[in-house]
Amino acid sequence: MNLKRFIPFCFLFIGTSVMPQFSFAEEKIEVTPIIQTSKGLNGKNFNYLEGKPELRLLKVKIPIGLKTPIHTHPSPMLIYVTRGKLKHVRGEEINFFKAGDAFVESNKGGAHYVQNIGKKPVILHVGVITVIGMPTAINK
Repeated sequence: MNLKRFIPFCFLFIGTSVMPQFSFAEEKIEVTPIIQTSKGLNGKNFNYLEGKPELRLLKVKIPIGLKTPIHTHPSPMLIYVTRGKLKHVRGEEINFFKAGDAFVESNKGGAHYVQNIGKKPVILHVGVITVIGMPTAINK
């Protein structure tokens, strides 16, 4: 091999050996269960409704200090608190939730209200298992 061909070959070899080698670590999907139950907050089972099924995913923002009207839910719901602090009151039963908490509201859970007790708006993500045309909440 003559020198004119050998020198570029050396630079090519040296250049690739000192270049950073990218290692693509094998990333895996992570699944972390948050909640799994067949009962609501009050311990009552929920049931599915008759009719054409519909799934809903809602983002609910509750302003600082706001207290909802007393209401019920005709369909079972999964609630995940994304931000803030929430007080949930059903009769004498009081529950408190903060960001990262999740709970199930049974459609047999009875009348209740929630109140933002934090210093910033509460953000909830609510999954509703319902039927077409059914309201999400019914005020009392």
